[in-house]
Amino acid sequence: MSEFTKACDYEKEFNARLYLDTYFHLGSGSLADDFLRFELANLHKIFTSGGVTGKTLIDIGTCPSIYHLLSACESFNEIIATWYTQTELHELQKWMNKDQGAFDWSSVVKHVCELEGKSGKCQEKEDNLRGKIKQILHCDVSKNNPLEPVVLPKADCLIAAVCLEAACRNQNSYITALKNLSNLLKPEGHLILAGDLGANYYEVGPNKIFSLAVSEQSLRNALGESGYAIRELVSFGKPEGADFDNSDYEGFYFIHAQKP
Repeated sequence: MSEFTKACDYEKEFNARLYLDTYFHLGSGSLADDFLRFELANLHKIFTSGGVTGKTLIDIGTCPSIYHLLSACESFNEIIATWYTQTELHELQKWMNKDQGAFDWSSVVKHVCELEGKSGKCQEKEDNLRGKIKQILHCDVSKNNPLEPVVLPKADCLIAAVCLEAACRNQNSYITALKNLSNLLKPEGHLILAGDLGANYYEVGPNKIFSLAVSEQSLRNALGESGYAIRELVSFGKPEGADFDNSDYEGFYFIHAQKP
């Protein structure tokens, strides 16, 4: 039986700004340093290879983060960002509008620019991404059309980074969500997934936020049952001696899959 996290429950526990402050200052020494370097390197690789490109990219569960779109924005004409709770949307809107008090992504942007050989172009990178984000829509992966009531032309690519593990309460839900996402993709469209391996929770302030613990095998099984072909699956194990008590993660994964 499929079961999904309710928005009202998630919003009570999840402080979007505290989440960003805790995990997304690259170089701060948090567990996310390894995650960000691993994921950003793989995103850079996939979007500069020339094989994953097109007109439209839909990002599933964007808010409140942008790190996973910094390389993608160079390969697509338009990006559709999405949100699940109002507090997450508010954080993204502050960054989009360059509001005072918006989260400072400069450490992450600087790293991506260095990967691209464009040191010193951080402001241009952020402005390019802002310009590529054409719509910000509500998204619910439990629905057959996750963007309901909006109906969009099929996209060339979807990204879901650290999203489905929060939304899906069990393996059946994960498979259902992947099938629903497939309805947004063109034939032969690309699906990029990124997240934690083995994590049952991560902490945001005093709250332990639920995460569906996935393994490489459970991910392979879910994608296969959902009709996707895996083009690449890479993982990164928790470094020996890493002593972080704000998550029980075992490593990270990055997947490039494709719809038939």
